[in-house]
Amino acid sequence: MRTQRRGFTLFEMMLVAAVLLIAGAAVMPSLASLWGNTPVNAAADTIKARMCEARARAMAEGRPYRFDVMENTGKMRVAPDTSDYWDDSDSGSGMATSTDSNAPAPLVVEDTLPKDILFTSSQSSVPGNQAQGGSSGSWMCPVVFLPDGTTRQDAEIAFGDNHGTPLVLKVQSATGAITTSR
Repeated sequence: MRTQRRGFTLFEMMLVAAVLLIAGAAVMPSLASLWGNTPVNAAADTIKARMCEARARAMAEGRPYRFDVMENTGKMRVAPDTSDYWDDSDSGSGMATSTDSNAPAPLVVEDTLPKDILFTSSQSSVPGNQAQGGSSGSWMCPVVFLPDGTTRQDAEIAFGDNHGTPLVLKVQSATGAITTSR
């Protein structure tokens, strides 16, 4: 006569746990690589969208628009390139704002990158590295979009997290085209 078994032995439970642990260890690197670049790629999409808004507004309104970032932070800003919107002496053209009441309201947007993603200088290899990067708290002017869709000069904007190589967005002055590289 056979007796009916009512559970698992300790050896069987440990064997199943070991198999699951080995399978998890084999799959984990591929899952980490899938998730690893998502916040940085989301930041790149956000920056590109803000730049496209600035370029489109510059072309539509016929005045320069400035895209600025604050180094060693995740802050960015888009506004017309006049001293009315920028409190530093580096504002470009000095064009007066329109007094026409039918003129569209200027685009002024302040935005931040996803958590733990920071702007960095091209000399700095790790975002947030105060020793190599610039000081945080001041706007640096990487891109001014002109009314014809071009920019004043070529520009590079580097950003990333503390875990990998920064992502660099390059803006070509002649076309206003934005490309991405690591």
